Amino acid sequence: MPRTRSLAWSELKVGVLTIVAIGIAATLIFSLTGSKGFFWQRYKLKTRFADVAGLAPGSPVRIAGVQVGSVKAIDFAGEQVDITFEVNKENRQRITDHSTATLGSVSLLGTSAVDIVPSISGTPIPDYGYVPAQKPVATLTDVAAKANVGIDEITGLLRDIRQGK
Repeated sequence: MPRTRSLAWSELKVGVLTIVAIGIAATLIFSLTGSKGFFWQRYKLKTRFADVAGLAPGSPVRIAGVQVGSVKAIDFAGEQVDITFEVNKENRQRITDHSTATLGSVSLLGTSAVDIVPSISGTPIPDYGYVPAQKPVATLTDVAAKANVGIDEITGLLRDIRQGK
């Protein structure tokens, strides 16, 4: 006759240990992914630029140079580009309707970031609200194009001098 088996204390300890290990692993994964907190500790904002210059999902979002979030999505909005990013909720008071967003550079290799100029005056921007964009600073490509135009003008001037004009 088969005997009914009851749950032994040693089996219960293995189950509890497994649940604790899964909880610790999940906490470590969330803390090491660079997203700066759990999903309930972040909120989403948007901004719009004409050119994102190499920005990609996962790029950092900085307030006054301090990384506080990351870019989540990049979508076209007509001729411009919408950028959706997440920021820690503790920084909500620093991002107001007087703040501005620009594209910054993380390295010389062209990796971009969203830089936000903080402002404590004004009203905080609600979830999925737009941070006003500032005119982008000149990139290395813009500087090279202007230098090329200058070189062409100097070449034409030297040609005119040689011809005696």
